[in-house]
Amino acid sequence: MPLDTSTISDAALPLIIGIDGRSGSGKTRLSELLEQSLSTEGIGVRVLNLDSIYPGWDGLEEGTKAWQKISRNLREGKPANYREWDWHADAPGTEHTINPAQETVIICEGVGAITGTCDVRIVVKAPDELRYRRAIDRDGETYRPHWERWAAQEEALFATYSAKYAQADFIYRTA
Repeated sequence: MPLDTSTISDAALPLIIGIDGRSGSGKTRLSELLEQSLSTEGIGVRVLNLDSIYPGWDGLEEGTKAWQKISRNLREGKPANYREWDWHADAPGTEHTINPAQETVIICEGVGAITGTCDVRIVVKAPDELRYRRAIDRDGETYRPHWERWAAQEEALFATYSAKYAQADFIYRTA
């Protein structure tokens, strides 16, 4: 089934899509599928994974605030800078710039994505056991000791931004 892209061409560009949900819910996979569909239609897509912005295992709130600033700048037509987090060195990494004039669609994927300025808000949900298994399969044993503390940060974020999560445009359930 072809994707209807007529609303994208009429939208204020770039169109910002936020794909949010708990760790292991399937956000990355959904963003990959959406990127493939849009690219097939000839639409330029940039994906920003918030995992590349969170400053370490205790950085969910800080990473979310960085995304809010990035998305606000993009919506105002200004270039947005961010510093990637080097997870192996546990330190700040390379700086990047997103120029909104060069982007048609920006997909932001990660916990906290819909707290930013988004035109479309998608929340991805999956059962806890499945999410845990996916996260460990994806990141290996390095994630296991951090699962609970990351989940606590997710809980706090969802409580703080409960109104944004209640206003999601789509809920996508994976199993």
